[in-house]
Amino acid sequence: MFTVIRYTLRRSRGAIIGWGIGLAVLGIMMGSLFDMIAGTGDLMAAYMEALPELAEMFDFAGMSTPIGWLDVEYFSFVPLILGLFVSGVGASLLARDEERGTLDLILAHPVSRTTLFWGRFLATTLVTIILLLISWASLLLSMTWSENFTIPAFELLLPFVSLFGILMFFMTLALLFSMVLPARSMASMLTAMLVVASFFITFLSGAVEQLERAADFSPLTYLETATAIEDGLNLTWFGVFLAIDLVLALISWQLFQRRDVRVGGEGTLRLKDIVTGKWRAKPVEPLTEIGSSAAD
Repeated sequence: MFTVIRYTLRRSRGAIIGWGIGLAVLGIMMGSLFDMIAGTGDLMAAYMEALPELAEMFDFAGMSTPIGWLDVEYFSFVPLILGLFVSGVGASLLARDEERGTLDLILAHPVSRTTLFWGRFLATTLVTIILLLISWASLLLSMTWSENFTIPAFELLLPFVSLFGILMFFMTLALLFSMVLPARSMASMLTAMLVVASFFITFLSGAVEQLERAADFSPLTYLETATAIEDGLNLTWFGVFLAIDLVLALISWQLFQRRDVRVGGEGTLRLKDIVTGKWRAKPVEPLTEIGSSAAD
């Protein structure tokens, strides 16, 4: 299994470097901008007085503190960015090699399906953790030259722990979809749509009363940012998400165990029989019809 993990991490180094640089730049920029925002207290008060509904939606009052600034300007859209990333990663965990026609060659080596599945799953989980740590470290780095942006390192880590549980939910959901749907692009797209829907439902639920009920079913509603820093992480919700993540991973593993691996991606556009785990084949033409068409 360690060989599978090492190989998957090596194959993912491009994503780690690319996404890591982007997240680091974003964290440093957001941390550095707080000093400018902290010096515009009168302007923020004027906005709150002139636009009370907009001020309530974007929590202008809380933006005067480092925790409130991160809650509004950083953790409001970073979950969307990373959610889209894990959607693609989860859908491509095994289905990408299958559609390329290389998964059957990999399984021809002395490696079991269980080892391959959990090795890649753990490696992808490590990639997600690395990106979250890069984001956390970039915010800490910006505090070294900021005069007002200061949050204890451990307390700042707690929102990323909460975000990890939610990101793993979307990743395992995309993995499950890739075991059920005909193509990984469909699995990735469907999960990405759920991420975007969850983002907008959670974001607008504070202003649109009709969305308050729907927000209870939105995973991003349970992301703890400012509350985790101020009051500590809610271990109950974090444990619930970890349990759901494990269940989705176990279901995906069982489906992969029973799966008829496609060669070269054939049957990509056909539905899958979830019960038997076999792909529905094309109807075969009788030999007499084939011979008569060739003669013509």
